[in-house]
Amino acid sequence: MPVENKLTQYIFDKIGVPTLGKYLDLAAYRHKLVSSNVANASTPGYRAKDIDFEQEFQKATGKTNHLEGVTTNAGHLPLGVHKNRPPQVSQDKVEEGEMNSVDIDREVSNMTQNELLYTIGAKMMQRRFEGLKTAITSK
Repeated sequence: MPVENKLTQYIFDKIGVPTLGKYLDLAAYRHKLVSSNVANASTPGYRAKDIDFEQEFQKATGKTNHLEGVTTNAGHLPLGVHKNRPPQVSQDKVEEGEMNSVDIDREVSNMTQNELLYTIGAKMMQRRFEGLKTAITSK
């Protein structure tokens, strides 16, 4: 790896760009799930989907107290809580007598909460880059 790439990687790692990127990716993924729930509010038999944002973020950043299996070959399946596994999506059960498991009030609340999470993450990323720009251009 060239020195410039290592330096760039070091600077971005130092200001938290990879972690904030994972945060924004996860919030965008959750937004797709919640949007799908809202879009299918009148679909018979549809099961609402969601993820545990905090747990998935901890898994994505490796800041969890769960064990991660080690793979010695690219063909091996990852074991335990592993960063390379896609987020675990939970589906609500459709209760007897109900058309589907979508609770529109809950979904709108989830969407609002997720929008706030994404906005906070985007602002934090913006501030990191503004701080980096200030450090570069300061005399």
